[in-house]
Amino acid sequence: MTRVLIWLYATLFRLYPRQFGTEFGDEMQSVFLEAIRHKSGHQSMLHFLRELRDLPSSLIEAYATDWPLGGCISMNEETISPSTRRQAFLGMLPFLAFGASSMIGKVDHVYSLRGHNAEMVVYALALAGLLIGWIRGFPLWSYSYLGWSLVLAWSNTNMVVYGVKWGYRIWIPLAITVLIALLWTRSLQPIKQLFRDTWKDWTRLSLTMYVPGAWMFMIYDENHHPDLLAFMLASTLVTAGAAWFFLRSSNIRGRTLAIVAGFMIAMIVGSICDATWDWHEYHGIPKQPTTWYKLVWNRIMILFFWGIILFWPSIVELIRRKTTRRTG
Repeated sequence: MTRVLIWLYATLFRLYPRQFGTEFGDEMQSVFLEAIRHKSGHQSMLHFLRELRDLPSSLIEAYATDWPLGGCISMNEETISPSTRRQAFLGMLPFLAFGASSMIGKVDHVYSLRGHNAEMVVYALALAGLLIGWIRGFPLWSYSYLGWSLVLAWSNTNMVVYGVKWGYRIWIPLAITVLIALLWTRSLQPIKQLFRDTWKDWTRLSLTMYVPGAWMFMIYDENHHPDLLAFMLASTLVTAGAAWFFLRSSNIRGRTLAIVAGFMIAMIVGSICDATWDWHEYHGIPKQPTTWYKLVWNRIMILFFWGIILFWPSIVELIRRKTTRRTG
């Protein structure tokens, strides 16, 4: 009985943060062993159950101690390091993969089950990249996979396949990925690193926020342009190229220019596509009179809406500066 309880206690102790286990593991297990060494089997089991009862509060306390973000660090060019070519390719890969899956779904201008299957492959790729990035402490390229995991789960929530609505089920693989990452690392250190790096460098979060815009410009929903695949390929290369230059850039200006240019050029490609086929006639919708100022107004509103999405991470920098001034 004693050996079994010691083994169970040692197994449960793995739930604590790794640093906590390294620092206090041997001492706590020695105390537990000493407490049950001279007790009967019934008394030893009662002692173990009391330890089990106190486990949740002990875990919360241990992880709370392991959580602090640390001091404020000013963002400067030294906090922004460019990715290597290999890392940049990893960060760009889900953009290319999603563009390819969208084109597969549009072959013969019919959105078929092949498109769904291809998109689920991209979802699996995004989750795999997120898991690897989590284990490695969220390097810059992994922010791309974080964005794609969330966007693909959200965009497919209401998807119906074979008459079945996926609903919450599409989020289960993401939840499993998070659980595996937590069990693998046995620590909240990677999440701490995610917050720390974002606090130091808000442009990291901009890469994640760029993903919804890229997704929007690559889906071409209900578009039946004769040269649709060419436009989709152009949009894919533009959005993926912007991610590449973002990851390779070593300063705030370069990263900002990369995502803004990618967004603007992809929007131009999409606008040309929309303007060069008669979607009113295709869908049997009467044409509405369009004036140049209405077109300009629509584009301004689109830019304003997506500008907020792309640049709201900069609020992190504003908050950081104010916090630094108050504590300085």
